[in-house]
Amino acid sequence: MKKKLISFILAALVIVTGISAPSFDSQAANEGSWVNGSGGWWYKNGDGSYAWNEWRDGYWLSSDGYWTYKYTGAWYKNSKGWWFQDTSGWYPSSTYQWINGVKYKFNGSGYLEEKGWCYTSGGWYYVWGENSYAQNEWVDGYWIGADQYWTYQPTAKWYKDSVGYYYKDTSGWYPKNETVRIDGKDCTFDNRGYLKSEEKASTPSTTPTPSQTAKTTYTQVTPKENVSAEFTFAKGTDANATEIEGLLKSYTKVGASKAITINGNSVTISHTSAGIELSNGKIIADYITKGGSATVTFNSPLSDLVNSFNTSGSGSYSASVTCLGTTFSNIKANGATI
Repeated sequence: MKKKLISFILAALVIVTGISAPSFDSQAANEGSWVNGSGGWWYKNGDGSYAWNEWRDGYWLSSDGYWTYKYTGAWYKNSKGWWFQDTSGWYPSSTYQWINGVKYKFNGSGYLEEKGWCYTSGGWYYVWGENSYAQNEWVDGYWIGADQYWTYQPTAKWYKDSVGYYYKDTSGWYPKNETVRIDGKDCTFDNRGYLKSEEKASTPSTTPTPSQTAKTTYTQVTPKENVSAEFTFAKGTDANATEIEGLLKSYTKVGASKAITINGNSVTISHTSAGIELSNGKIIADYITKGGSATVTFNSPLSDLVNSFNTSGSGSYSASVTCLGTTFSNIKANGATI
């Protein structure tokens, strides 16, 4: 089956690199499966939505959700970090990229940006969290300057004597009469160089080099938020049923089912090889007054909804979308700006 072939190829790619693919805590738990549809292979997520503009099992799924790109991708690692590269030599840089249901951030050199020490062409820098970088502070005994890179060579660590804690680097420098940020904490030292608040002291430890520092990923997983949408088809057209079916075909993958409302009537539709079928055996036209307007509402993962908008085909409708408590109205199709 295709799933086995995909797994085999991905495994072969990993063997070539001589490493194991990264296993991150933020990996998507809601796994899905590959489906061979009328347009080719696509990936159905566990929640019923589909993957698009994403790498799945080493295969690129384009904006229409289908696998057509011939090159395959895999994770690689060296002493400076992880990166993702396909067999054409391409790799993502200075961008976010969906891979196996997880949204990863890659820096300008193409390395995965993680919480901890990261490397780019400018050198080593430290990431506290999403778009939060160390600056003018000590981290793991290394001084991160105003440019957010580690360039100062002497390293520092905590010491303790009968008086208290003090912080000193290998050049002999130590802070006194000032507040210095050390490992994410503001530490204030007296005129002798001793820490004023002992509870703020970090536990003395052996400091690793940046390339050896253990990293914790902070990869951002963008939820496939369910949003509500309402489509109102214009009055005075007898083609509403056909237009609605076209919308629902775009909104629902082949083999999937969705709950919708047509003019206030709740029904379940299925997208089969024959088209859109209703669970109660009726047809869409049964719910539409000839020549009248028609309103269709449904809930959908945002990725499905974006792909359902028809901006070039026949039919005239307007739509409103509610996402995370905010309603966007006056969204129109038929070539109009959405």
